[in-house]
Amino acid sequence: MNRRFDRLGALDQVVLVTLITSVSMFLFPFSVAAQTSNQTPIVFEIKTLQIPNTAKIADLMNPADVVSSTIETSAPPTPVATPVKTAKVTTTTSKYNLPPKTVGDARVYMQEPEIRAYICPKLGDKCNIFIAVLKAENGTHECTRDNRGLNRNGSVDIGLAQINWRPGSPYTFQQLQDCKFNLDVALSMYARRGLQPWYAYTKGAYKKHLPAVLASANIVAAPAPAEVPAVTAEPASETVVTNPVMTLVSTEAIAPVTTPVTQ
Repeated sequence: MNRRFDRLGALDQVVLVTLITSVSMFLFPFSVAAQTSNQTPIVFEIKTLQIPNTAKIADLMNPADVVSSTIETSAPPTPVATPVKTAKVTTTTSKYNLPPKTVGDARVYMQEPEIRAYICPKLGDKCNIFIAVLKAENGTHECTRDNRGLNRNGSVDIGLAQINWRPGSPYTFQQLQDCKFNLDVALSMYARRGLQPWYAYTKGAYKKHLPAVLASANIVAAPAPAEVPAVTAEPASETVVTNPVMTLVSTEAIAPVTTPVTQ
């Protein structure tokens, strides 16, 4: 390119430079004007601005587009109630025809001292464990208590020892509600299988009742305090004081004094 420019004459080079400069000024007028020292400031004149009536604006606008300027206060959110988890107790309706449940004053009880007096002579040193098992099984000393509706097979546990009953059992529902009869059945079961038939024994639930049972046994076994005989004041014995001045009188018979008779 430089070689071609050198081949041109001096006049041709001046014309070419002038042409290029003119074209540049025509294509890029702003850049050229920015380089000049005489810059003319541009002034914008704002004439009277007419603001239309707001009512006319509202009429021209779509009512759906009008946004209310009123800020609506939202109501506080309603607290969501947390559901309370309750223990679910599964009850089973007995398929057997049961007598009415004993309630109120019709309930019969046998307290621990009576139970101890009835079974301890027959059980010996196992008596306290057996009573603790009864407490864990029954808990209230109620002879007429039953757990109807809790056993899945529809059977019912009755009485102090919660003997299981169902139709075909060798004893009736009412018999097992008798305090001593229920204990007699429990003692016969114990003679055959020990304490294995009772859930409270196999699962160890009786152990929490054992300290109270042992404490009660110690109270029953404690001997009665011996009675201290009452001390009565004896009357003081009379002391006979003899006067040393007194003379002793001889016990010998005194011979009579005879007076001679003068004739």
